[in-house]
Amino acid sequence: MNYDNDINLSQEKGIIAKSDIFDYRETPFEHLFDDYYKFCREHLDNSLKTYSLNPSIILFTNNLVPNAKAQYSNDTFSIHINLGLFKKCADSYLNNEKLDKYLSDKYSDLLSDFDNPLTALAFQVSTQFTYYHEFAHLVQFSKVREQLSLQERYNKEVPYDKEKQSLEINADSLASIAIASHIQQYIIKSFGENISQEKVEITIILICSCLLNYVATFCDDVSEIYFEKYSHPHPFLRLFAINLNILNYLKQSKFFTDNGIEIK
Repeated sequence: MNYDNDINLSQEKGIIAKSDIFDYRETPFEHLFDDYYKFCREHLDNSLKTYSLNPSIILFTNNLVPNAKAQYSNDTFSIHINLGLFKKCADSYLNNEKLDKYLSDKYSDLLSDFDNPLTALAFQVSTQFTYYHEFAHLVQFSKVREQLSLQERYNKEVPYDKEKQSLEINADSLASIAIASHIQQYIIKSFGENISQEKVEITIILICSCLLNYVATFCDDVSEIYFEKYSHPHPFLRLFAINLNILNYLKQSKFFTDNGIEIK
């Protein structure tokens, strides 16, 4: 897993101008970007054969707008994560001292079982959700293999398209199931034999609240309710779908059932 390989292939295939690529190495956020890149690259590499996604590229861009994009161009699949999205997640969760203090004070007993602050978990879940969402778009693109591009940020200049909105909800569904599996793994790892209904419920609520807040940030005005408009479903519709998918997955967990945990 070498970021240079993705950069070089992007130039060979004419995917993006080299000046638009963010090279995170030797920057203050190097360890965060590197861990995230390796996480995404490993999952994508393991999926290439199953979903016929070869060749595939993961890139970070210099764009400071919180956004991400999935693209199929020149017979190449690519995921583009803006620097602005990473910074937004870091500011909102990872480096949010006020939120960290609030959570630490209110949920000190619960968080004592965690090996990371909840703000760090929120950062991981949010950025991983975006990767899985964009990955789902690549799987969608693999079915038609036409020049296609979908971005995460809402675009009010794009007219309503029922198919595109369905693709967004579909991508959210895959990402929700993936995140639900991570939530379950982390609950098992953190609590073990000391698991309880209350611990599971609060953990799910806290992590999902951060995730739902994150999804809402892609829309400039969440209070403007709409239905058959724009490029993406309204955040509230996405939030309901994401929440229901996560809970439906966890509700079917044999581990929770065996331990008397009821997910509602």
